[in-house]
Amino acid sequence: MEVIDEVASVLNMDRDILARASVKVFLERELRCIEAEIFEIGAKHGIRSIFELDDKLKRGEVREADVLDDFQELDFLEVRRDEILAALKSFPQ
Repeated sequence: MEVIDEVASVLNMDRDILARASVKVFLERELRCIEAEIFEIGAKHGIRSIFELDDKLKRGEVREADVLDDFQELDFLEVRRDEILAALKSFPQ
């Protein structure tokens, strides 16, 4: 028996309802963590998005060598955030 089946049985819940609610909570938690990481990088560089960091690079306000790791991480995080937001759209409000 799978964990989801065991928990659904203990809680006397429909398995599919529990699974769907669990996935939604997981996605929301992941989104909060990612947004916190994005905020942290943004605060460090005084920006709110990768586009603003890219603009700072183009204007020479920061050196690529100094921000490359954060730039790559921010790019990954913003893509991941968009994927999670897209997944959350499948859940009714």
